[in-house]
Amino acid sequence: MDEAETKRKTLRRIAIVTSISILMSVAITLVAMICAFGLDLDNAIKVSLVFKIGLAIGIVAPAVICPLTVYKIAITIGERDRAQVELRRLADTDQLTGLLNRRGFDAAAERTIAFCNSPTSALMIDIDSFKKLNDSFGHDFGDAALVQVAQILRSMATAEGFVVGRQGGEEFIALLPGVSGPEAVGIAERLREICAITPVEYRNKSAPLAVSIGVSTRRQQNSLSQLVSEADSALYRAKQTGRNRVVLHQPVVSLVRVA
Repeated sequence: MDEAETKRKTLRRIAIVTSISILMSVAITLVAMICAFGLDLDNAIKVSLVFKIGLAIGIVAPAVICPLTVYKIAITIGERDRAQVELRRLADTDQLTGLLNRRGFDAAAERTIAFCNSPTSALMIDIDSFKKLNDSFGHDFGDAALVQVAQILRSMATAEGFVVGRQGGEEFIALLPGVSGPEAVGIAERLREICAITPVEYRNKSAPLAVSIGVSTRRQQNSLSQLVSEADSALYRAKQTGRNRVVLHQPVVSLVRVA
């Protein structure tokens, strides 16, 4: 809900509560006057000033008090709602990179898959020789490498509508809704190439950056966990066969011997 809609709802609440309060106050004032002085003309003339003062108070008091009270309540509720949204955002966000953490990614990916009937692919991305970067240049330099990969992923996700996150350590993940295997491999290759030509630079230190990527494509109604597991297997093969490469998961086809 945007700020303009929140303001409109607050104004509507103020108007409704104020109107109801004024009507109730006027009705109570009238009933009280009738009970105290009756309806005959002589009494009405004698107490006309009292009646006017009471009626004025019955209208003015809620007209002043209710808007202020409702506005304060609305502000308090709005602040609480914003705080809850921010807490949820922080709970689902990786503090270093600003990407979704594993919990946040899983939730976003499940929502995406639920509404996507077209082919969907996943990329598992791992920074090559990350321990060597940390050992050679320090953990701050390693953090800079993580942030750099996250920025590249974020820019691609913004342009293409992908869901991206950090799985933990030096591993990242991307869900590509509507993208089949060959196209996903092309995207992964582009990501790998961008990382390869963008060295990490931090405090007058520089080092080349390389990533290995495993790719998998959802078949039929495969679950998110199976899709991720297959991408992870492909990533393992990319690591085992030389690093700095993209490997597509190939499903095992069972062959049945026909007599």
